[in-house]
Formats: sequence, structure tokens, C-alpha cells
Amino acid sequence: MGSWVDGLPERVERLARRWDLSVVRPLSGGTSHTVWCLRDGVPVVLKVTPDPVLAAGELAALRAWAPSRAVVAVLEADTGEGALLLEGLEPAEPAHAVSAERVVALLGELHRPAPEGFPPLVDRVDGLFALLRRRRPGYYDRAHAAALALAEDPVEPVLLHGDLHPDNVLDVGSRGLVVIDPRPCVGDPAFDAVDFAFAGDDLEARVEGLAGAVDPERLLAWCRALSVFSPAWQRVIHPGGG
Repeated sequence: MGSWVDGLPERVERLARRWDLSVVRPLSGGTSHTVWCLRDGVPVVLKVTPDPVLAAGELAALRAWAPSRAVVAVLEADTGEGALLLEGLEPAEPAHAVSAERVVALLGELHRPAPEGFPPLVDRVDGLFALLRRRRPGYYDRAHAAALALAEDPVEPVLLHGDLHPDNVLDVGSRGLVVIDPRPCVGDPAFDAVDFAFAGDDLEARVEGLAGAVDPERLLAWCRALSVFSPAWQRVIHPGGG
């Protein structure tokens, strides 16, 4: 990773020249490096990742969703460089206080019959729990097993965002909700709704509110299995500390 980070300035400069970008400022990010830029005076976002496979998966998902205005548009791509040029969304705020009705509509835009070429949900589940195991080996085995069982259930698979939380859903004014940063996979639609189920004061009421897009019983089961990822979620699932 160090060598990748060391080479970032040169890579960003190279891509900026190639795509006629004026670099404005870096943006916050996790495993990727994102930069707010202008192209012919129009805001755009340059995203560079150290893993070309992740960039290719994100590109494939964004193209699969391209007809929808609920998904950020791809303007340019070079997966060999791990680089995507995306439209700049403004004004845009993370969707931390969005209604269940709007989430239902968003999931309806995203969830479509599973195309070929995307990894299964079990792979995404394994990857998420691998991160937890680095901190406490063995402690999360029961939750991991429960999540894998849900992922392996014979439900009709759809294309999933795979990392659908409020920071990856932007409220873009009159355009509505727009998703960014997918970690796409295929599987149970209820997986994508977990973060938004926990976004209300009453979990069961929130789950029922999302029933227009996903099976509420399966969503509640996913909430139980994935509650280990957040102390706040665990307090909701086990209010007495049990």
C-alpha cells in the first residue's frame, strides 16, 4: 500500500492531463483516493483505487445501473489504472435522515435481476467478517455463520450495492437520492437495507416501513446477524445487554 500511496500524486497528475481536469481538492475516502476536479468548468470526481479488480467491479455495476438517475454517472474509466471519472454531485448531503419510503424507491431502482460476472453475497459476507476477525479472532463466529446461512438461502438474487449506508447515498436536491461507491455482488435484496433499518428509533417499525422493497422477516434476520458491526446496533438488538 505504501508504494501505491507514494505514487498517487504522479498518477493523479497523469490522469488529470489525460482527461483535461483541473484539480481542486482531495475528498475524504477509505480504500480509494478521490479528488474533486473541474472539467470545462463542470464539477467531476476522480477516483483512484489500488485494486483494479475493485475498480472494474464498481464500473460494471455503475454501467448496469446507468439508465437510472439514482446512481452516479461514469464519465471516463481506466480500470488498469484503477481510475474512474465520475460526475460531481452538488449540492449533496449524506442521507442520514431519509424516510423509509425514499429508501424503498431507491432499492427499487437498484435491485434488478442478477447479471453475470458479479461475486456472490457469500463472498461479501466473508470479506466483511474477515475485517472483524483481525480484532477479535473467533468472537464473531456465531454471527458470521448466521450471516452466511442467510446469504446461502435460495432467494431470488438481485444485483446488490453491497455497501449501502447513508454516507454512500447522497441527497442531491431535486434529483433525489443518488448512490456512490458500490461494492457490488448478487444475492438477497434484504442485505442492502440493513443500515437503513437501523436508521430509525424503532427497528421493527423501520423494518416494516422497508417491506415495500424487501422481505421484512429476512431483513430483521440480517439485522440480528450484522448487529456485531456496530455497538449501537447491538444495543438495539440486545437492549438489556444480553
